[in-house]
Parts: sequence; structure tokens; C-alpha cells
Amino acid sequence: MEKVLGIIAEYNPFHNGHLYHLAESKKKCEATYTIAVVGGNFTQRGEPSIFDKWTKTKIAIENGIDLVIELPLLYSISSAENFAEGAIRILDSLEIVDFLSFGAENADINLLSKIANVLYEEPKEYRDILSAELKSGVSFPKARANALTAYLGSPDNINEIVSSPNNILAIEYLKALKKYESTIAPVAIARKGSFHNDISTPKR
Repeated sequence: MEKVLGIIAEYNPFHNGHLYHLAESKKKCEATYTIAVVGGNFTQRGEPSIFDKWTKTKIAIENGIDLVIELPLLYSISSAENFAEGAIRILDSLEIVDFLSFGAENADINLLSKIANVLYEEPKEYRDILSAELKSGVSFPKARANALTAYLGSPDNINEIVSSPNNILAIEYLKALKKYESTIAPVAIARKGSFHNDISTPKR
């Protein structure tokens, strides 16, 4: 039975980390075809992309993507939440995508899903803890991390998880899948090598 893999990316530019993610995703999902929703001429930070969208598309197809769909500018330069919602909405609307694979610093899909569910549903107990944390004077990100840790009874690495850029997007993808009641199955691939904010290359 044919399986279709969905990927959301900027490919700014396409590099070995993307190639690794693509290969691992195809293998893990046993994908027959791969569709990528890719940002166009501007990045999520509103900066011009290193390559124009046509060049990015050509490179993506040459490296194993079967279909590239441009993420509209409205979403591609927006917040992580809107970026994720726009891309998930496109993939879900195709009604042929079986899997969504994304890179994450923490590839524990169960933990990421638990966090996403709490942030999407915002149960009263969580909101009460969050409110108390905010009243204590800590920043919102710290208050949210503390509230999630208390609510989930999770390890102390919640703060690291919800502050890492790829984890943030992963959580937003999971929230969007839940919002649209999508049947697309999420798959997390652990990031290898340099991360988003690194200023040096990894040692070999």
C-alpha cells in the first residue's frame, strides 16, 4: 500500500541535515511519495530567503521530494503557531498524506504530544498553575514551563524542551493536527549536528 509523507520546511538553504531528515523520515514511514510544504522567498523571520522559491523547489526535487507546495506568505513570515497551522491545513486538505515528519531536539513524540495537548486544551488546573506562576513575577515562558512541569509531573527538562526552536515548531504542528482533527500521524526525528541557534559547527 502506498504511503505519503508530508514535510514542512524552509530549506534556507537545503543542507545535509535536511537530507538526513528526509532519508530517515522516508525509511521510518516507509513512504512511497513525499510532499513538502516550503516557505517561498521569505523566511519565518521575515528575511529574504538565500535562494528564491524556484531554486529551492528544484533542489528539493533533486534530493528526493516528489511535490513541493509553497507555504503562502501570510503564514511563512508569521508566528510559529500560524506557520504551523497554515502548513498543516494545506497537508490535511490534500486528504492523501499519511505521515508528518519533523525534526526536533527532543524526539519523544509522546512527551511532545502531551505538552501540545495541554497547550491546546488549556485545562483549568493548568491555567490555575500558570496564573499563580505569572503572579510570582516570572516571565511568561518560565511560567509556562513551570506550569507544564507541575501539571504533567514531568522531568525538569520541560523548560529546555519548550524553549528549543525545533521543539517549539513540533509542538505547534501537533497542536494544529489536533485543531483540524487530522488523521495524519506525526513522526519526530531527532536533530543531528548543528541546531538552529548554534554559531559553530559540530565536532567530528
